[in-house]
Amino acid sequence: MIIVQGSCIDFENERPKIMEFIGTLEWGAHEKGKIECSSSGKALGWDFFHIYFDPDFVGKLLDIYPDIQKQEGNDIEQRFVLWLSKQMKKSKLEYYLKLSDVPRETVRGFRLNPDHYRDDSELEKLR
Repeated sequence: MIIVQGSCIDFENERPKIMEFIGTLEWGAHEKGKIECSSSGKALGWDFFHIYFDPDFVGKLLDIYPDIQKQEGNDIEQRFVLWLSKQMKKSKLEYYLKLSDVPRETVRGFRLNPDHYRDDSELEKLR
């Protein structure tokens, strides 16, 4: 699940506009995505919301819109959120979007590929 966080001034009035925009994405992809949009609270006059995208739907959008790959981001999810933000601004929808902090596996040091380990026979050849 790709979780996009966003903020706006009045979520109750903006949610239908967000869902209409997502509907145009679904129409363009010819697929009904498993997408949800829900409020996550209010603070200092801002309404915060989450949009949940199915990774398969995002993969379908990647095939249709190659501009997603051209965005500046470290991974596909970040590129998708940058592209989505630009598309919303083109549609006159001003929201501040960012990729939610998805828990990732913490790695210390570097990883070794177990298929490339040396075995004892190779060490004997080196002596």
